[in-house]
Formats: sequence, structure tokens, C-alpha cells
Amino acid sequence: MPRKGTAGPSSPRHNVLALNFSPSYLFFMIIAGIDEAGYGPMLGPLVICASVFRIPENADASLWEQLAPLVARKPADGCIAVNDSKKIYKRRKGLQSLEEGLLPFVAARYGEVPRDLRSLLRQVARRGETNADAYLDDYPWYADQNLKLPVDSFSGLLEKRCTQLRKKMEEAGIELLGLAAIPMEVIEFNRGISEYDNKSKVSFKAVGSLLKRVWRQFPDEQVDVMIDRQGGRTRYSRLLFNSISPRGIQIDEENQELSSYRLSRERKSAPEFRVSFAKGSEEKNLCVALASMLAKYLRELHMLVFNQYWRGYEEKLKPTAGYVLDARRFLEDTVDLRSRLETDPELLIRCR
Repeated sequence: MPRKGTAGPSSPRHNVLALNFSPSYLFFMIIAGIDEAGYGPMLGPLVICASVFRIPENADASLWEQLAPLVARKPADGCIAVNDSKKIYKRRKGLQSLEEGLLPFVAARYGEVPRDLRSLLRQVARRGETNADAYLDDYPWYADQNLKLPVDSFSGLLEKRCTQLRKKMEEAGIELLGLAAIPMEVIEFNRGISEYDNKSKVSFKAVGSLLKRVWRQFPDEQVDVMIDRQGGRTRYSRLLFNSISPRGIQIDEENQELSSYRLSRERKSAPEFRVSFAKGSEEKNLCVALASMLAKYLRELHMLVFNQYWRGYEEKLKPTAGYVLDARRFLEDTVDLRSRLETDPELLIRCR
């Protein structure tokens, strides 16, 4: 039986997040999560990501519960671990846990484990460009470079997990509709600071862009989006209105733990579109956790390529993660090298 109020896969609106659809359910809803990685660093990208699922409307359990025991919150043998990226990724252990939790979902959505960074960007990056990885070539450390994936895991294991995940989602009536990322490198970030003079506004511009994609993608379905709390902010109605321009916004709750809104469309009979900003949402909502992991993974891949470039000139140079204190150490260590290479600081260093 066809889904209520859903256009077919060939409809133009299904190209926004490059989504597709598998066997249908009579009652369903859309759930999505948005999160970022790299808000604080001085070097490397800020990455904002979203994950979008369709689930049966009467599903009371969380996605973790519906996909258990295959999908769990902690890495374990035979499990796909999804959680706040800060709980999954430990720098000293490399990218294995991130890859083994995230990439089965990427492969389940796009049909294969991405073979390299640029392939992954072409799958998930949403930057309004024909080639989603084209921005890399504006930077000497990324230009003409790539990185083979997976870095610290095995494609065979990831493909096995992908097969298990597809089967489990099908049994639970769950569809992974899309993964989307906006990697915001230094040029774009600094341009945003010049325009807004506010880092949180620069970040929310990307958050709003992903929200607007979901808003446009699913005009005939109930939608529930959760977003990680944006700094100390508790009021978001004006930001939501500027990003989406709904007919109206109903404020349900605004406090230190949760800010929740219902956005109405021009068509009064349209299903509800709810947006919530929650403290610690990565630990409460699998969609947000998955977005968190994608954002962190993409940022770490960028930094791996970044460090390979500089160490190609000075092998003993200590790599940097780009966060402020270590970035200052890195900049001090590379003063002479950057001078020899005539490195443009406006390509390298965030202004805030």
C-alpha cells in the first residue's frame, strides 16, 4: 500500500537530500538530527551534519531500542556503536570506532563503503556545488590530495555490518533516508564572520540550511527534528523564522534543558513540523548521535590530510588537531616553513 501523502522517488523534491525510498508503511513519520564538530578550533573545518530517517509513526521506542542488539551505544564485538562522537572517538585509538559505527550507515544509504575522502564528500556534502569536493582544491594542503578509506578498519567488516544493518532496519520498518554534511573551511568561515561578526550565527547559518532542506523535502509528512543546543542559547524562534520562513511558530518550551517549537506551513492541514534544541541531545537521540559522528569523522579526515601535507616538508613536525592551544604551538613550529612556502594565513587560520 502506498505511503500516505508521499510523492514517488522521481519527484524533484526528492533530490534535495538525495534520498530514496524502499518498501512502504501506511503510517510513518520523519525524524532527523543535526549536530556539528569543530566549533572551537583555530585550524581546519567546522562541519555541520544531519541524518534523516523514516520510522513507523506508532514506534514508541528509541532507534537504539528498535535496532538493538545490533546497534548499541558502546563499541562491542558484533555491534554497531552509535553515540555522541566524544564518547565513540578517542584520538589515541585512531578512527576505528568511528568508522565501524558510522560507515555501515553510510554504506546502507549509498550502497557501498566509500573508498576515499572525496568519494565520501560526493555522497554526503551539500555545498551547492556540482562537485561536492571542489572546495578542497582552494587549499594547498588539500589540493589534488585524497585519503583512502577506511583508515583504521576493514572494508569487509564494514560491508558485513552494512548487510546486517539493512536487514535489521527492514525488519523494524525503518528507512535511512539521508546523511548530509556542510564542511565549512577557513575561507567560508572567515567570510561568515565578516558578515555576521558572530561565530554562533555562522554555525547556525549551516544548521538553518540543513533544516530548510528537511522542511522542503517532506511537506506532506510529520517531521520531528532534534538539534544539539547551540551554546547557551535558549530562544530560537527568530533564527527558525529567518531560516525557514514558516507561516507561524508555536513555542512549546524554552528553558536550559530543552527549547521546542512547532512550525506551521501555508497549508493549514499539513502535518506537524517540530524542531527541538536539547542539551546533551547526542546521548538522547540516535539521529543526532549519527550526525555528530559524521561531522567528527569528516573533520578528522580533513585534519589527517592537512597534517600529511605539512609533514611532507618536515617529517618530525608534530601533527595538530587544530584546537586553539595546540594550533598556536603548530603555528609557532611552522613559522619558517610557512614563510618558505609563502602560505597565505587567510587560507590557514580562522579569524575567530
